[in-house]
Amino acid sequence: MSGGRIKKKHIITITGDHASGQGTLSNKLQEQLGYEIYRNGQYVRKLASEKGMTITEFQVYLNEHPELDKEIERSATIYANDHDNLIIDAKLRMVCSSRII
Repeated sequence: MSGGRIKKKHIITITGDHASGQGTLSNKLQEQLGYEIYRNGQYVRKLASEKGMTITEFQVYLNEHPELDKEIERSATIYANDHDNLIIDAKLRMVCSSRII
């Protein structure tokens, strides 16, 4: 980098198991901070739909194809690269090896 400054991003990552409250917390933070929310679950539902599967069927498929977790993580990383003031709401298995922040 030639004399430029690195721009600091404002990104909050919230993870947890299903029904652990990360969606509720994300919504409260959005209300207070005005940040945008990126929900990995929406991306997972999109992938399931593209494969013609229900979300339950796709969860089984994910267990059999763990390499897809990297793709799901990457979707959040790509989104975060182009956005600031962002809350990433993700299920625990989707970010356990993530380098988002």
